[in-house]
Amino acid sequence: MLGIGGCSLPPNQNHDRSNSLHTKTKWTNDPQADLNIEKGLTAFLALDDAFLSIASRIHLIRNAKHQLDLQYYIWNDDAIGNMMLHELLKAADRGVKVRLLIDDQNGIKLDKTLKALTQHPNFEIRIFNPYKFRHLRFIDYVFRLKQINHRMHNKLTIADHSIAVTGGRNISSEYFEASDQFQFSDMDILFYGKAVDRAEQVFDEFWSDKLSYSTEQLMGSGMPQQLESLRNSYKALDQVDTPTEDKLEAAQDYLKLRLQNYPIQWAKAHFVADHPNKALGQAKDQELLYAQVLKIMGKPEQHMELVSAYFVPTKQGTTYLNQLSKDGIQVRVLTNSLVANDVALVHSFYSQYRKPLLQSGVQLYEFKPNIERKKRTWYEIATGSVIPVKGKNRSSLHAKFFDVDGKVFIGSFNFDPRSAHLNTEVGLVVESDHLQDQITAMLDQHLLQVAYQLKLNQNGNIVWYEHKENGEVVEHHHDPESTRFQRFTMHFVSYFPVEWMM
Repeated sequence: MLGIGGCSLPPNQNHDRSNSLHTKTKWTNDPQADLNIEKGLTAFLALDDAFLSIASRIHLIRNAKHQLDLQYYIWNDDAIGNMMLHELLKAADRGVKVRLLIDDQNGIKLDKTLKALTQHPNFEIRIFNPYKFRHLRFIDYVFRLKQINHRMHNKLTIADHSIAVTGGRNISSEYFEASDQFQFSDMDILFYGKAVDRAEQVFDEFWSDKLSYSTEQLMGSGMPQQLESLRNSYKALDQVDTPTEDKLEAAQDYLKLRLQNYPIQWAKAHFVADHPNKALGQAKDQELLYAQVLKIMGKPEQHMELVSAYFVPTKQGTTYLNQLSKDGIQVRVLTNSLVANDVALVHSFYSQYRKPLLQSGVQLYEFKPNIERKKRTWYEIATGSVIPVKGKNRSSLHAKFFDVDGKVFIGSFNFDPRSAHLNTEVGLVVESDHLQDQITAMLDQHLLQVAYQLKLNQNGNIVWYEHKENGEVVEHHHDPESTRFQRFTMHFVSYFPVEWMM
């Protein structure tokens, strides 16, 4: 046992098969594009629709000419995960260099597939901050908790050093309305121009970091026949007669029109990210994303809107938000309700700050666990399948974005201690009144439909107001749709001294 406790990761044996290609390509026919990029501007397209978000990634993969760089916290072995891997394999077949970096919190279900893909000369895969005992992970939790508690929560796809997508979505079916269990509501942003330079620099920092281990070192080398077997299985999926491909083609045609023929929004934008040293607990102030965001955005003077799937403001954050509200600044927050939260433990530590926030005038909303979807999802239409009604309506908020006086952040950062101090995060800050107005209008239109509105009654107790389509308003005097046991557990757990891990 002492020997296990003293174990650390073996020396990193990484070496690049070839140098990174720095050739850029043009992705728009906007005649002002080159001039705007010279001015330091970035074109952007917010992606709040799951269909357009997956299509944008496929668009980048299919149209890349030189290099694709991707880093993700979760990449699941499911329909969306394998669709993306198949597209990357086809890109590698046509000569595009593919570099894929996945956090090891993802698990081992994809190991066989990853080993096969690395047999391709144009495909390199690395695992960030791997577990020492990947098949017996509880040992790491016992003896290496400090090391493995830091995760790479980044979500980023870059094509040809020129265009990128970042945001809250991992590569898994539930993030793209394609799961039969539940659906995440999320936000991404497609961007092209100056800010991509910094995004590529960040990817290179993580790719070259000593915590990024090659799949060959962790899993051993695969065999050439494994790649051919994988290729054949992907081809068999391609030959299934479903309208999926037509649907994706239609989305790509739409994106292509947006990129080439329609006026594109240009603005000053900043790609912000934690340095990989944060995963070792060694990052300095300006190497931390939240310090970069505060420097760019400054202190709110008019209003602040915050959407965070996991919201644990802590005493310090609560004091900050309360002071903003007392100073006459409108503060509006949307997070998950108890039953909607897929990590109920987080809700335990958030719940104790609700009353102080409301007392100071902060507007607080909690996402409903069941959102009525009157239309079939793109995945149901594309595959001809029918997601069960219960699964179709089961919802959870996963988006992370906020706006402050004409500046908007969209990325992977939650307003909680884990995002601030433990996990590495990325995102894009856009200086755009127009984008902020779009987000404000979206929240104004949909908040009361998708979320409970929290207020204090005359006795100082929290009341949840549920606004029905017919205009009826239902009052709830405890967390809606929760059981007494759930509420007791939430309250009991909040006394544990582990808020710093949330």
